[in-house]
Amino acid sequence: MTLQVLQIAHDHPAHTSGGTEFLAHDLTAALNAAGGVRARFLAATTSLQRPDDAPGSLGIEGGDHLLRTGRYDRFSMLRQDGTDWVASMGRLLDSFRPDVVHLHGLDRIGAEVLAVIRRLAPKARMVLTLHDYQILCPNDGLMLTVQDGARCRTAGPDRCRGCYPAMPAAAHLLRKAHLTALLSMVDAFVAPSRFLAERFVEWGLEADRITVLPNQVQAVAQPPRGSRPRPNRLAFFGNIAPHKGVLPLLAAARLAGERVTLDLHGGLGHAEDGFRRAFADALAATPNAHHHGPYARADLPALMARADWVVMPSIWWENAPLVLLEARAAGLPVICSGIGGMAEMVEHGVTGLHVPPGDPRALAETMRAAAGDRAGQARMAAAQRARQGQDAYRSFVHSHLDLYRTLTGRISA
Repeated sequence: MTLQVLQIAHDHPAHTSGGTEFLAHDLTAALNAAGGVRARFLAATTSLQRPDDAPGSLGIEGGDHLLRTGRYDRFSMLRQDGTDWVASMGRLLDSFRPDVVHLHGLDRIGAEVLAVIRRLAPKARMVLTLHDYQILCPNDGLMLTVQDGARCRTAGPDRCRGCYPAMPAAAHLLRKAHLTALLSMVDAFVAPSRFLAERFVEWGLEADRITVLPNQVQAVAQPPRGSRPRPNRLAFFGNIAPHKGVLPLLAAARLAGERVTLDLHGGLGHAEDGFRRAFADALAATPNAHHHGPYARADLPALMARADWVVMPSIWWENAPLVLLEARAAGLPVICSGIGGMAEMVEHGVTGLHVPPGDPRALAETMRAAAGDRAGQARMAAAQRARQGQDAYRSFVHSHLDLYRTLTGRISA
């Protein structure tokens, strides 16, 4: 009997180049190729992406379903665009009749979608992958204080009110209460890192409801990498944003000097004007750094083939950044902040190097040392390739299938 699985994400990879979108979309395709499974993909879209669609309506793009969203309150994680979308969701659930609904976050599509699915498809089991900290942190899920950008390890009404003192304590209490109630409807949670799982347990989610399952990406053909006398080309991939540590990275590149070359790949997106000016000034003052702008996922192997190291100096608790998996697939060692999920994905001295977050001098010293260590770079690159392996992604997909079958009582053929 075919297992029916509906995958839901807060955006479509055709519209947003985010790790969650790519991972969920790739998983849908892999499930369909696994045999005995029929999977569909549903993504939320906005007026910027589908201006002709009415709020709450269902659309199609490349065989995927698109649910048009309107106003959304980021604090409560609830939609404020009416209830027409409930009927659209009902039509999809009635026509597809999923055994499992796997959600990849609740942002934009709204936390109340859990109650709607439970009401309209009571026999379906629900899985929620916790790709980020949006549920825990009203500050865009960054787990950084609004006032000074300090990292938070624990979220809670009292701590969160420190960032939003104008909001009454009751608002923070109610936020957690309604999210906790909605999350009680989920049958199983997936966490791509132990660090993130621990944050949710501290917040109040039961540990035995969370499965830690590190993300994987499919291996792709890699272009030939030219031989260089020194491994001194470092590359950054991702959003150009304050929490990504871009300004400390540029400061480190200036301190490292001509011994290293830094290529930055990524767009500024919705960055505030103040950060845009600071980034432009820092880039102009760093002659050994070059910003190449946004990139397409298809171009990533060729871009990584030009680099010797991938650098990710994020100052927030990254969970499972896709770019680190792409670096592994490309056989590139990584220089990253030794915190959060990054510290789990990159083994210091084996597949890359850890640095203290937000410390340009320490980062510059590591970059200079890496640029002169040809043997070390080759050893770590080989370890990255070994970690990728041929079966890593297949095991990732089958781990999801095992979870689905456990929840539904199905036995693998």
